[in-house]
Amino acid sequence: MVFDPRYLLLTSDQRKQVFDQFVKSRVKDEYKEKKNKLQKAREEFKQLLEEAKITSRSTFKKFCAQYSGDHRFTALNRKKEQELIFYHRITSLKKRDKENRARLRKMR
Repeated sequence: MVFDPRYLLLTSDQRKQVFDQFVKSRVKDEYKEKKNKLQKAREEFKQLLEEAKITSRSTFKKFCAQYSGDHRFTALNRKKEQELIFYHRITSLKKRDKENRARLRKMR
């Protein structure tokens, strides 16, 4: 940017203003990229949970042992977030199982 002839035509105040704008836009872009990358990692982790065929009785420890080598598992770095998504999935499976049992009781 410093070697661009258009940049050299500006006064020092204008250069500072242009540079500040550039830095702000670059920070915004990096934030968006990071946010999108994290969202993609979450979606891939959820997809892994779908494909893993976990049940309502599955444990996070066994899941980790079995899938720790998968790139979708390692893409989501924070163990706490992995655990949170895993237990959210388990909760939804338990709820579905409970609804299915209730539906079967009604049919009888």
